[in-house]
Amino acid sequence: MELETLKLDKQLLRANDFLIQKKNSKAIKFLKKLLEEDPANEEAWLLLGIAKRRIGVYLDAIDCFKAAIELKPSLLEPWGLLTITHMDNNDFIEAEATMERAARLNPNDEKIRFYKENLIRIYKKFGPFF
Repeated sequence: MELETLKLDKQLLRANDFLIQKKNSKAIKFLKKLLEEDPANEEAWLLLGIAKRRIGVYLDAIDCFKAAIELKPSLLEPWGLLTITHMDNNDFIEAEATMERAARLNPNDEKIRFYKENLIRIYKKFGPFF
């Protein structure tokens, strides 16, 4: 079992390297293959969402972030990226609903509470983050 975990960690590092190098198409292809083997990998869904978001395929990115959240609702990054992607897609109502769900599912998480109180307000004031 530990060998499988090491192999998975190595694969996720490779996918992350593709993202760092801005090789989004390679990352997407690699992550899709990884998810065919392990569809319950929340980190792979998160990274795939990041790659999809980068190339402007917001609806696919949203689906990826939602998949990561369904698998592990306590992960902070997909909640924030899902919210920002909704806003980039001009859906502020869904962005607000996303932050409400995040806070409800993670009532003791101070970072999610901070996001809920500030993320949308800052985006509306300053525009897209990245």
